[in-house]
Formats: sequence, structure tokens, C-alpha cells
Amino acid sequence: MVKKALVTGSGGLMGAYDAGVLVILGRELGADYFDSIYASSVGVFISTFFKSGQSDTIENTWRNLVHSKQLVNFTNPLRGKQVLDLEYLAEIFQDERSLLNLRAVMSSRTKLTYVLTEDPSGKTRYFQPEERNLFDAMRASAALPLVHSAVRVDGQLYRDGGLIDKLPIKKALEERNDELIVVYNKPEGFSYGLKESRITKILSLTLPKEISKLVRHRDSQNKELDRIIKQNRRVKVIRPTIPLPLTSVIDTDKERINASIDLGIRDAEEFLRTYKER
Repeated sequence: MVKKALVTGSGGLMGAYDAGVLVILGRELGADYFDSIYASSVGVFISTFFKSGQSDTIENTWRNLVHSKQLVNFTNPLRGKQVLDLEYLAEIFQDERSLLNLRAVMSSRTKLTYVLTEDPSGKTRYFQPEERNLFDAMRASAALPLVHSAVRVDGQLYRDGGLIDKLPIKKALEERNDELIVVYNKPEGFSYGLKESRITKILSLTLPKEISKLVRHRDSQNKELDRIIKQNRRVKVIRPTIPLPLTSVIDTDKERINASIDLGIRDAEEFLRTYKER
């Protein structure tokens, strides 16, 4: 039997693209199509809703519940909140605004793996969430340094999984999956802008040494991922051919978020036309 895996990764609000892609994969392939799901950073939210059969719900979340100052607000610290308000996401995922079907997540046969970065060591942790710690693990994997502090899960502090493994293709290959569908919200050859990179490197000096090192060298992962995608025939990737309308990982403009979702929908539809003809 062919073992199939779904891989999603980091990107902050650029995860709008992933949401668009998974809406189509959910409708056309179904929530139980994959044997395993590997997710890092913002990918944990979208992939978990995919596993529960709620791709439409996460699309609505991205279209209507994360724009403007709902998720990212630089005045939040004045009110005792994080700039990136992951606690807000965990809250709406547990009420009528964007309720996650936990029973469906836990009863699904699909193995779900999150990437977390240990704080302060910077070590990788591949984590299978349980019902009791799922929302904490979600927040931890998406806890982007400089805009959110480390999150405690089962007594250990963690930060953004994207620091150490922004798109866990290698892990999926190592676990002998025969076919990977990878959702990558960066076009080939992507690199962070010079101004953004300089500011990030300066601010990263306030972080623990190993975490700071990961932040400063985040571009190196992009080149390695492009190489793996090109060289491995088991990897089938859905990615934009042009930069997303969103200007950064914390761009909360509603119009640009929705345009990125729409781009993901179109790219997924195009991918499936060829994929289903095999």
C-alpha cells in the first residue's frame, strides 16, 4: 500500500495560501486521504482543521477572523497580551466562531505530527499532540520569536517550529512515506527582503543564543528545501509561481489575505487536474 503524507509549514499570515490549498484538497481528496500529516508553525492550524474535515472552517477563519488587529496588534503588550495573539486563536478554536471538532481530530486514523523548537536549546521536537495538550502545542509551534514568547507544553518551553524545520519534508521522507504532497507558500528562490532581514537580525540579539542563531540563519532553510523538492520524485509540491499578495508574515490586510487564499485555491485546482490524471 502506498503511504501518503501531507506537509505544511511556516509563513505567518502567508498561511492564507495554505488555507486556500487545503480547502480544495479537503473537498476533492477528503480528510482521510493521507496516512500522515507533518506540520510546522502556522501549518499546524490549517492541517489540524484539514484532519478534522473542517477545511471550510479554517478558510472562514483566515478570511474573516485574523485581519486588521484581530491577530497581530503592536499595542497588545499595553493590555498584557502578545503582539501575535495566538491565545485569541486558541480561544476561537474552542467556541462557536471557529470551533475545532476535537473528537474528529483524535479519532482520525491519520497520524499528526507538529514541529516544535525547544527553548532555549534550539533542539527539534517532533510532537504528536493529544487532546489535553493540542491547543498548547499549536500555540507553541507558531510562537514566532519577537512577537510571541515561548509557550509551555507538558513542562517544557517551546518556540516556533519553523525556526528549526519550517517545512518538515525530511521528516516525512525519513518515515518512509511513498508520496508527499507539500504545500509551500513561497515561490522558488524566495528570500527575505534585505531590510526585513537586517531588522530581524538586530532584534534577534535579545533572544537566547541558540534561538537567536536560528532566527539569523532562517534563509538557509529556503535553499535546502528547494533542493530537496527538485531532487526527490516522491515530493509533489503546490506553491505559488509569483510572490503572494501579502507583504510579510505579519501583514493583516484583509484584501491581501483573501487574494492569497484565492491564489491557493487556484493553484490547488490546477495541481489536482494533473494529479488525478495519473
